[in-house]
Amino acid sequence: MTRRPHPILAATAPALALALALSACGAQAQEPAPSASTAAPSSAAPTPSPTPEAAAPSGRLYVALGDSLAAGYQPGGTELRDTAYPALAAGRLSGAGQDLTVENLGCSGETTTSLIAGGKCDYPEGSQLEAAEALLEAADGEVALVTIDIGGNDLLRCVRSAATIDTTCVTEGVGTVEKNLPGILERLRAAAGEDVPVLVLGYYNPWLAAQALDQPVKGVKEAARAYTQLSAAIEAAAGASDTTFVTLDEAFATTDTTPTEVGGRTIPENAARICTLTNLCTVGDIHFTDEGAATVGRVVAEAAQGAGVS
Repeated sequence: MTRRPHPILAATAPALALALALSACGAQAQEPAPSASTAAPSSAAPTPSPTPEAAAPSGRLYVALGDSLAAGYQPGGTELRDTAYPALAAGRLSGAGQDLTVENLGCSGETTTSLIAGGKCDYPEGSQLEAAEALLEAADGEVALVTIDIGGNDLLRCVRSAATIDTTCVTEGVGTVEKNLPGILERLRAAAGEDVPVLVLGYYNPWLAAQALDQPVKGVKEAARAYTQLSAAIEAAAGASDTTFVTLDEAFATTDTTPTEVGGRTIPENAARICTLTNLCTVGDIHFTDEGAATVGRVVAEAAQGAGVS
């Protein structure tokens, strides 16, 4: 398989590692477990909209929660929610006959801790989770679908410099997800009701590309393994809460190490998918390209149909 060249293949290793640090959407500061105090706010974080009071749905509701992936974060700091994966998934479902209005509550930089306690983005209810609960309860049976992606920033915040990943922090980050996510999903399930599909997305592994491109980043192997553990933690939490885990492993060819030519260099297929479906290998940003957002939108729509949304 041959793909178009990617300019970053000639970039320096520190530049890639620094980009990974910056693309964590301002979530590098270590956070405590949820308590009465909230996480430190991010001044760059947007105010999600619309709120439950402002919503005027034309069809059944699709409520999307998550971090920068749900919010449609783009290199440079803009957010394009109209082309983020929730909007694209809704478009596919609408094409199949389901008229959906998307309420996207996603917050760039959100972690499992801040999703519970608030502090990253401004919600009238206090936190993204509380905003979702209020919206779901106010919808009174008109919700068709709930999706959530969360946990990636619990690990990305562990990038400490251009060439160092705090491996202890990475391990603790997985532990924080294991602690926080079951309660998050239980609350979403209770607010949505037992008949509404709640889809919980896994993550792709950006460190596979760093490994394949021989980046001399201290801790990169541990970080790559941690993303496998993160996915397992998310899947376990979904299974325990009667929600549905949606893997991205097939779309991102996570276990496929078939040699693939990219820009005159041979790298594994899983790393090539990272280069194609994210901006990592062009501008050093882990967020989705247009193709990546469309791919994840398709995966979500197919999972929703499989769960009974049609």
